[in-house]
Amino acid sequence: MKDLEQIKALDASCYDFIKNNDMASLEIGRYDLENGSYVLIQSYTSKLRSAARYETHENYYDIQYVIKGKEIISIIPREKLTVTEPYVPEKDITFYENSFEGIDHVLSDGDFLIIAPADGHMPGVCADAQSEIRKAVFKVPVKK
Repeated sequence: MKDLEQIKALDASCYDFIKNNDMASLEIGRYDLENGSYVLIQSYTSKLRSAARYETHENYYDIQYVIKGKEIISIIPREKLTVTEPYVPEKDITFYENSFEGIDHVLSDGDFLIIAPADGHMPGVCADAQSEIRKAVFKVPVKK
């Protein structure tokens, strides 16, 4: 997706961060936003699907925003997954076995995907060949 209004509807501070920053020149690291949201600027080499694994969160939505590069993020309902590493509250993450049953979303420069906490997702998978990815992962707290 490229319609940033969808991000604005979830959290205006994430939208403002994208609009007000040169995303390609930001330093790697964490940036705190409003209302408990934050963004992690990351740089890595995409991985083979066989080396990837699914994850879910309990307390945050993910907005996976590709700044530069091309990767696959696979989505699958949590109930179809088998836990390999139980939930770690400090990191708000559970890991699962790899599965090839998910729905693949190919993201490239400027594309994003909003992922609900209960959605299993496998980010960082190479689309064509392994390549360098620069990405912003926005974490937006679930309103309880």
